[in-house]
Amino acid sequence: MWTRVCVTLVFLLYVKDSFPQQNICGNAPLNNRIVGGQSALPGAWPWQVSLYSLAFDQHFCGGSLITKDWVMTAVHCFSSINFREVVVHLGKQSLQGSNPKQISRQVAQLILHPNYNSDTQDNDISLLRLNESVPFTNYTRPVCLAAEGSNFLCGTLSWITGWGNIATGVDLPFPGVLQEVAVPIVDRKKCENLLGASLITKNMICAGFMIGGKDSCQGDSGGPMVNKQGTVWVQSGITSWGEGCASPRSPGVYTRVSQYQKWISSILKPNPPGFIKFNFVG
Repeated sequence: MWTRVCVTLVFLLYVKDSFPQQNICGNAPLNNRIVGGQSALPGAWPWQVSLYSLAFDQHFCGGSLITKDWVMTAVHCFSSINFREVVVHLGKQSLQGSNPKQISRQVAQLILHPNYNSDTQDNDISLLRLNESVPFTNYTRPVCLAAEGSNFLCGTLSWITGWGNIATGVDLPFPGVLQEVAVPIVDRKKCENLLGASLITKNMICAGFMIGGKDSCQGDSGGPMVNKQGTVWVQSGITSWGEGCASPRSPGVYTRVSQYQKWISSILKPNPPGFIKFNFVG
């Protein structure tokens, strides 16, 4: 159970000197409902990508489209994967069967965060440059990113998506439709108490229910955690790690996207993603 009630008013402030990507990012015309724990409708999350390993012949991680040429995901996804043998699927709905809106790209370049720590999963963020630009449609669009200084207080509802396991060791059933679930942000101090203060850094954000039951899992790594204000979706986290899947008192841990605005912008210049700053007043 929560130790305190968290009630927030959410104000969305656009960062001064808007970036070009803000004209399109974060809009999902086909997402007209708020749901959790079930299959997503086609086009509901148009920035969601599937990373597919040709060597292992399977989906292995998620990611998010952030510009027409770049995808953001987690470093740990590439611990045993050669990026030259990866296909990026966009506009994908299910792992098997027909995907009429799907387009695919190869990876031209992989950039890992230089300060990634494989022991703690700190700075678990990487960028993939596609070999060809992606056209924006209702099924393939970039997500906005949380800007530096954004705050996500406890209880803030967030959405995670992916094709990962539906429980520890349990694969997503055929045909493997993209799943979506809503989970609340967990206060950092509470997360430290639950998982260990030495494991949770300032570059991480936690989310999940104390009773468990809803969470990201193996195969969801690298995928987005997003928050909505008005008609705009903003990515606050990257699925990174956790202890089991949906276990009680064991929230999922996500890379805190807002910590990396300068790093991302320095690599993607002169056309960085759209960054949006959230201020929460309780």
